[in-house]
Amino acid sequence: MAETRTSQVVARARKPLIEGSTLGAGVLLVAALVGLVNYFGYKHHARWDWTSNSIYSLSAKSLNVVKSLDKDVEAVVFMRPGGEMYTPVRELLARYEAASPHIKVRMVDPEKNLAEAQRMVSEYRVSNLNVVVFDAGGERRVIESTDLAEYDYSGMQMGAGPRMTGFKGEQRFTGALLELQESKKPKLLVTTGHGEADLDSPDPSGLAQAQDLLGRDNFEVKEWASVGQTTVPAGTDLVFIPGPTSGFLQPELEVLSAYLAQGGRVLVLLDPVVAEGAAALANTALSAWLSSYGVTLADDIVVDPANPLPFFSADTIFASSWGEHAISKSLRQANLPAVFTLARSVSAGTVPTGLQVTELVKTSAEGWGERDLANLRAVKKDATDTQGPVSLAVVVGAKEKDSPVPSMEEDEPAPAEPKPEATTGPSMRLVVFGDSDFATNAQLANAGNPTLLADTVNWLVARQQALGIAAKTPEQVRLNLTGGQISGIFWLVVGLLPLISVSL
Repeated sequence: MAETRTSQVVARARKPLIEGSTLGAGVLLVAALVGLVNYFGYKHHARWDWTSNSIYSLSAKSLNVVKSLDKDVEAVVFMRPGGEMYTPVRELLARYEAASPHIKVRMVDPEKNLAEAQRMVSEYRVSNLNVVVFDAGGERRVIESTDLAEYDYSGMQMGAGPRMTGFKGEQRFTGALLELQESKKPKLLVTTGHGEADLDSPDPSGLAQAQDLLGRDNFEVKEWASVGQTTVPAGTDLVFIPGPTSGFLQPELEVLSAYLAQGGRVLVLLDPVVAEGAAALANTALSAWLSSYGVTLADDIVVDPANPLPFFSADTIFASSWGEHAISKSLRQANLPAVFTLARSVSAGTVPTGLQVTELVKTSAEGWGERDLANLRAVKKDATDTQGPVSLAVVVGAKEKDSPVPSMEEDEPAPAEPKPEATTGPSMRLVVFGDSDFATNAQLANAGNPTLLADTVNWLVARQQALGIAAKTPEQVRLNLTGGQISGIFWLVVGLLPLISVSL
C-alpha cells in the first residue's frame, strides 16, 4: 500500500516535469521552424506582381542592366508616403533591390526627417524634395517625380485634375543605372545640310523629343555637317540621317561607305518627298548607295486601308506585323504597333556576300505602295504598284551562319552601283526606315514609336541589354456600388457576422 502511494506521489511529481519538458521542446521546435522558414524566406524570397499591366515587374532590359552592375548604388527616395508616386516607386525599386546585391533602397519622408532633408538639399543640390537619387559613391543621378509619369490634362478645362496615363519609373531608373555603370556615353552624330529634321526644334517636325529620349538612355547626341568632311569623326558610335530632302554628294557617300567598312553603324530615315513639278520622288542619292548594301527603295507612297486610324488618311499606317529581330522583339511580344505617316517602301534587294537583310516591319496583306505619284488624290491598287504586305524598314548586318538571304523581287530594278567589297567589316550595322515622322515630336509619343526608336539605336551601337522598355499604363481600379449594395454590406458586417460568431 505504501509502495502504491509512493508510486503515485512520484508520478504526480514527474507529470509537471514531463509536461514542462514537452512544452519546452514544442516551443523550441516551433522557434526552430520559424527560424528555418525565415532563413529560407530571406535567401530564396519571391515577389509577385498582381497588377494587370505588370507595372511593378522588371523588363528583360532592366534585368540585364541590373545583373551587369559592378558597383554599389544606393537609391534614396524622398517622397511623402501619401503622395501619388510613393507606392509605385517603392514597389518598383523593391524589385531592383531584390534583383541585385549592389542596389540598396532607402525611403525618407522629408516632412518627418527634416535633418536628412536639409542634408539632401545641401549635398545633392536639389530644390525639389520630391525626388529619387541614385548615388554610386559620389556620382549621382537625380530623378524628379514629374519625370516619372505621363499625364492627361484634357480634363482641366472641365475642372478635373490631371490624370496619370503612363508610369515611366522603369525607364528612368534603368536609364540612371546605365549612366552610372557606363564609363563612356555612346556618341551619336545627326547629319545636317540636306534638309534633315532639326535636332533641337520643338516644332512637330523637329527631333527635340527624340534627343531627350536618347539622352535619357545615356547617348551623347550632336549635329554633324558632313559636307566637306573626309572622315567620320573618331569615336563616333552611330551616324543618324533623319529625313533628308536634298541630295548627298558622292564624297559624302564615300565617307559613309568607309565608315561602314570599318565597322561603323548608320541609321537612315527616308521620307517619300515628291519632287517639285514632277511626278517622282526627290533624289537624295541614297537609293543607289543603299542598293549596294542590299536595300531597295521604291518610288512609291505606302497606303494600308486595312489598318486605318480614326481621323487619319490612308497614308497613315498602323503597323504591327513585326519581323524576327532583336529590335522588334519587345514590340512583337507586347503586340505593340508603330504609327508611320507618309512612308515609302523599303525592302530587301540583292544582298552582298557576307551580309544579310531583315525586313523589320510590314503593312497588312491589303496594303500597297502607290507608284502613280501624279494621281495621289485618287489612289487605287493596280499591278504596277508595290504589292502587299509592304516592308517599311530593313536591317542590314553581318550574315549569321546558315541564315537565309532574302532575294530581290523579280520586278525590282537592279542595283545601280557595284556591291561593296569584302572590306565591309563583319560588325557593320545599317537600319533604313521609309519614314522619319515616327521619330519626330508629332509622332514619337504614339503607340510603340518611342520603343522602336530607342531599341533601334541601342541595337545599332550593340547595347543589347538596353532593349525594350515602354511606359506602362497604371491600373484605374474602381468599385461602383449602389445605395442598396452599400446598405447590404453594412448590415452584413455590423449585424450578421457578429451574430454568427456569437452563435458559434
